[in-house]
Amino acid sequence: MSAVNPMKAIIQSAVAIFVAFATLFGLAYVGVTSANNADLEPLSAIERYIVNETIYPDGKVVEIDEMTKIVKSQLIIDSASTADLPFNSSTATLAVLEAYTITPQGKKIAVQASAIRTVEDDNTQGAAFFSDQKHKIIVFPNVTPGSKTYYKAKLTTFKPILPGFFTTKFNFAPYVENQGFEYTLTYPEDQKLYVDTKGVSGGAEEVIGDGNKRMRFTYKNLKFSPKELLEVGLDDYAPHIYISTMANQAEFAKAYEAKIKDLVKVTPQVQKLADEITKAIKVPAESKPSDTVKEAKEKEAKEKETTAADKVAKAERELKQQQARAIYNWVSRNIRYVAIYLDDGSITPHDANSIIDNRYGDCKDHNALLIALLAAKGIKASSALINAGSSFAVPKYPVIGPFNHVITYIPAWDQYLDSTAEMAPYGLLPEDEVHKPTLITALGKIGRTPKPDMDLNRTITGMVMAIQKDGRIKGEAHSMYFGSAEIAARYKYEGLNTTLSEKIASTQLAKFRQTGEGKLKSTSVYNLDEPLTTDSKFTLDAVSNFPGPGAMTVPVGLAPGELASIANDRPPEAFTRPYRCATKMVNEAYLITFPSNVKVTHIPAETHYKKGYIQYDASYALDGDTVSVKRRLMVERPSAVCQPEELQKWKDFYQVFIKDMRGQIFYE
Repeated sequence: MSAVNPMKAIIQSAVAIFVAFATLFGLAYVGVTSANNADLEPLSAIERYIVNETIYPDGKVVEIDEMTKIVKSQLIIDSASTADLPFNSSTATLAVLEAYTITPQGKKIAVQASAIRTVEDDNTQGAAFFSDQKHKIIVFPNVTPGSKTYYKAKLTTFKPILPGFFTTKFNFAPYVENQGFEYTLTYPEDQKLYVDTKGVSGGAEEVIGDGNKRMRFTYKNLKFSPKELLEVGLDDYAPHIYISTMANQAEFAKAYEAKIKDLVKVTPQVQKLADEITKAIKVPAESKPSDTVKEAKEKEAKEKETTAADKVAKAERELKQQQARAIYNWVSRNIRYVAIYLDDGSITPHDANSIIDNRYGDCKDHNALLIALLAAKGIKASSALINAGSSFAVPKYPVIGPFNHVITYIPAWDQYLDSTAEMAPYGLLPEDEVHKPTLITALGKIGRTPKPDMDLNRTITGMVMAIQKDGRIKGEAHSMYFGSAEIAARYKYEGLNTTLSEKIASTQLAKFRQTGEGKLKSTSVYNLDEPLTTDSKFTLDAVSNFPGPGAMTVPVGLAPGELASIANDRPPEAFTRPYRCATKMVNEAYLITFPSNVKVTHIPAETHYKKGYIQYDASYALDGDTVSVKRRLMVERPSAVCQPEELQKWKDFYQVFIKDMRGQIFYE
């Protein structure tokens, strides 16, 4: 699901320019204290951004935008030399009224008509994509550091995404220098608007005659502050202006349900497919007698307390769960993801029959078909709007965003499903959807996906290595994955049984600065009912000198190397904004056998750390020529979002952790 008034997103283009280059050069900022951030110079700035928007009695909306940007660095000349103004050609028209460059010497150079072009939506990410979104591309002449670019554009929206629904949404990023933003909204006197602002000035209603009212807002940000690693979305903390014609999220949910109700009906075609998918599923049989006397007595006592009606209800519930699983697996595997944003398709799915016929669709279509198929088996489900990015907040009033994705919710089991996450087994969600607020449209209420659980983001690895007399290491590893870790691993190892296998192995070795060769294999990444495991055999080149004397840390080989990855990810010095943080468990065990021509003289000391929600244990033992290593990290945070002050807890742990990971085995 993605529906954004295109011109409302224009201010974010300046953000995008900065973020793109922050990605390239941002590593220099990691570890820099907030005190030093004040010395950093932004690559560009918004000198002036003026938006005048008018709502007409017939529902038409006209928006006039004027944007002046200052180009401060040679680094962004290419990107700053163009402006990209998106619009939906089925619901709006866009005209560029004026555009020019002002050189550092003050000369104004107009943009030629031939340098303003309308182009189709560009799908550069490779996913199938159909859209009637278009773009006005302005190519500015003679842009150099110190230049300014200016354009004035008119957007006319003649069809809202929902009847009578108007919304405006501006977020202001602290990592964009904004020297002057002005927004004026003119609207009919009898139009009720709901306004929520933060960190901006203005907003008082003003009667201006001719049956109209007006509101004005202003904003400035002259203090540049770089984007921070892992920070949450702008919706969660940034200054903003949100305006809506709807009083609450329940009202939007009701309108959304009315929009899709005829599209998720149980048609004969839907019923036939649901019956076919679930035909092999039968009512669960009674379990076999227990093997032990104790278990038999416990079962007998429990059965006495269980009525016949309870047994029937339990069997029915188990049947429905199996049917839901089968339907979810079918949709996940058989409906190819294709983004379709035609007309009002940014929020409206296709009907279930057409989705079955075409065997493709986006998140709205996946959800619509799931709801219809589940209903065909007597299982009620609802759409659940969610943010699939880094935002965790829900606006006070309905605006387009931060909800940008739709998944499926089954109220009877308080269960969320996302069949677009094709590698997610039934009942599991990708990590970026954990502990997120949702709008459950059929119930008209705000819900929340399950909170972080380290058992649902867990990796277990066992590895056996034998060091040869020349220092080469021959080894085998076996890994199991659970929850979010399993989903990520399924994507990671998807090409393992193809010609990509060798590349996956070499990439894994290079990630931890190892050389050698090996092979990886896994259980089927596509069989969502089978746990995912991986096995590897490898030979590493010597990591230290043999026969010695020498010392070595514990090699990773072709194991996932979760702990080694964490060790390589040094935390920054400070955060000033809330940030995304993970809950996880990692278990790793190693048996390292040294050759007969060397003697192990020293192994690392045990490490035990437990403070707050972080626990880490590492133990080492020597038995003849074999060193055994056991490491376990458990991080169980109460939320998927951490506050800036919580970073210190991780930094304190990291110092203990990295010391252990650097621990060496000495031999001679």
